[in-house]
Amino acid sequence: MNSLENIIKSRRSIRKFLPDSIPERDIKEIIESAVNAPSACNSQCWHFIAVQSPELKEKLAKACEEFVEEFYADADYEENVIPNRAKNMTFFRNAPLVIAVFLTHMEYRDHRVTEYYAKKGYTQEEMIKSLGSPDILSVGAAIQNMLLTIHEKGLGACWMNNPVAAEKNICRVLDVPEDYHLMALIPVGKPAYAPGEKVLKPMEEVLEIR
Repeated sequence: MNSLENIIKSRRSIRKFLPDSIPERDIKEIIESAVNAPSACNSQCWHFIAVQSPELKEKLAKACEEFVEEFYADADYEENVIPNRAKNMTFFRNAPLVIAVFLTHMEYRDHRVTEYYAKKGYTQEEMIKSLGSPDILSVGAAIQNMLLTIHEKGLGACWMNNPVAAEKNICRVLDVPEDYHLMALIPVGKPAYAPGEKVLKPMEEVLEIR
C-alpha cells in the first residue's frame, strides 16, 4: 500500500489521458475525500459536478474557446498565441471525467464578528477577504484531498485554473445558481504518459525555524 508520504511526493499534474472510463464508485470516493477536508466554520462551502458526458465536455470546451475568441479579439499577438491559449484552457475535453469545483456561500459562525464588521462598513465579501479568504482556502483543501485520492487510485488529474476566466460561459452551460463561483476544472483519467520528476526549491529557501 502506498504511504501517505509517497502519495504526496509522487503526485504530478497529468494533461493527457487514456480513454478508460472512471467507475461511479471511484467518483463518489474522490468526492467523499473532498468533503472531508477542513472548511472554515464547518461551512462546507463547495459543490461538485462530475461530467462524464462527451457532449457536455465538448460544450464546456466550446464555452472556453468562445471566451478566448471574444476576450482576445483585439490582442496584437503572434498568429499561434490565441489558439495555444484556447488549447491550454481546453485539454480537459479528452479526459474521461471532468470535475467542476464551485465555491458556494460561507456563513461566518460568530455573528458578533459579522455584525461588528458590518458596523465598520465592511460588506460580507470584504469581511471574509480581510479574514484571509477562508472560503477559498476551504475549497483549496478539498481539491488537494481530491488530487491525492485520485493519485492513490492510480489515476491522474490536473488542477486547472485557466478555465475560470470563462466562468460565466461555463456556469451557463452547467446551469448552476448565480451565487456559485467556479474555482477549478479537474480532468481525471488514467495517465497516458509517465510524468517527469519535479525539482523543488531547497528546504532552506522555503523554511525558517525561529
